[in-house]
Amino acid sequence: MIKINNIYSLKKLSIIVFTFCLLTACETYKNNTEEFKKHSEQLFHSVYGGNLSEIDSLISDDIVASYPIFEQIFGSKSIQGREAYKNFAIGFNKRWTDAKINIHETIAEDKSVVLVWSFSAKRIKTEQDTSEVEKNLYSWDGITLYHFNEMGEVISETGKEGSPKTD
Repeated sequence: MIKINNIYSLKKLSIIVFTFCLLTACETYKNNTEEFKKHSEQLFHSVYGGNLSEIDSLISDDIVASYPIFEQIFGSKSIQGREAYKNFAIGFNKRWTDAKINIHETIAEDKSVVLVWSFSAKRIKTEQDTSEVEKNLYSWDGITLYHFNEMGEVISETGKEGSPKTD
């Protein structure tokens, strides 16, 4: 037990304890944002690169995902829930193959992460509802914003992307 003899010593001890707590909290915060950045990149590569087995460990049961293209694909601006999200990923990977993903920048603050990315892939088959032609290589870019819950799971994904263009 530390015995404090005067008010000056008490203030000095308080400052030391406060500084220690502040530094510890900052280190924890830094570690969390780095972990969120890593999880965001991992999820993006899993969904759009075809490694679907990692999705369950990275998202919450009630994830909400929204991209402008969803209105055309699903008739709604967003999809909600683990199964809907996984079904989207499965459908995406049935349409595109030989994916190449470049993440140009990853920015994190609090429980949010932004990815700036570009993507290229070949269309697997030509469908009536699209102008993309089978076996042609297409590229596009965009940004994606992820939000995390206290358990480190992605609770929302919101993105904006360009239209696929042939190379």
